[in-house]
Amino acid sequence: MTLLLASFLLVAAPPAEVEAPADGVVAKSADEDGDYGPFFEADAPTDTAFPTQGRKRKAPLLSVGGGAFCFVDGSHCKASLIADASVAAGIRAPASNKGPDVPYAHFAFRGGMVIRPLMFKRHAWHPWGVGVVGNWSLGTGAVVVDASGEDLQKAETEQTPSMRIGLVNQIWLSQRPHAPHIDITLGGVRSPVLTSGVPLIGTHAEIAFGWGGWGAVFASGDFLDQDTRVGFGFRAHGVAAGPIIALAILGAALGGAL
Repeated sequence: MTLLLASFLLVAAPPAEVEAPADGVVAKSADEDGDYGPFFEADAPTDTAFPTQGRKRKAPLLSVGGGAFCFVDGSHCKASLIADASVAAGIRAPASNKGPDVPYAHFAFRGGMVIRPLMFKRHAWHPWGVGVVGNWSLGTGAVVVDASGEDLQKAETEQTPSMRIGLVNQIWLSQRPHAPHIDITLGGVRSPVLTSGVPLIGTHAEIAFGWGGWGAVFASGDFLDQDTRVGFGFRAHGVAAGPIIALAILGAALGGAL
C-alpha cells in the first residue's frame, strides 16, 4: 500500500520549473541539436537537376577563335597550319638498264594548310579534312652504270633535290585532343632524274599515320621516268622536330651521305 501511494505522488507531482538564467537566454535541452524530422529538411529543388552537367570544351592548343585556326593541327580545329620536318630512308630503283638499286635517304620540310569544311557549315565535329601541302627535300645521290661493249662507264651524283606539291585527305579516328588520324596525299614531284641533272615531273604518293599535329610515321614514293624512290620515315611539327632533325642532318653530313 505504501509503494502504491508513493508512485501516485510521483506521477501527480507538477514538473519542476526551470529557472531562467540571469541574462535572459534560455538554455537548450541536451537533445535539441539532435532533433531530426521532415520539418527540418531542406526544401526540394523546384526544377529537375541532373547529377552531371556538360562542360565547355577547352580550345585546342595554340589556336585562335576557339579552334577556328590552329598553329598545330588538332581534332577540333576547323583550319590548321602545317609546318613540319621529316627524315626518311628507303631504296632508289632506276630502270633495269640504268644501274643497280641503291639505298636512298632524305630530309624534308613541309608546309601547307588543311581545313575541315563540314565543321564550318554544320558547327559540329566531323572526321574529314582536306588541304594542300608543299614539300622540299634533299636526298642522297644516284649511281648509273652504262655498259657499252667491253667498256663500263659509271656516273654518280652526290645529292638529289626534290620539290613536291599535293592534295591531302585527312580522316580523324577520334575526338580526343591529340587523336590519331590517317593522311593520304597524291600530287606531283619535280626532281632531277638519276645523273642527268635535268629536272623532270613525276607522280608523288604518300600515306601517313599521325598523332594530332605533333608527329607521324609515313611511307612515300616518287615515280619519275626511269627513276623510282620509295622511303619510310617519320616527321614532327617544326617546334618539336628542330633538335631531332638537326642531329639527323649533321649525322648524314658527317657520314658522307649528303
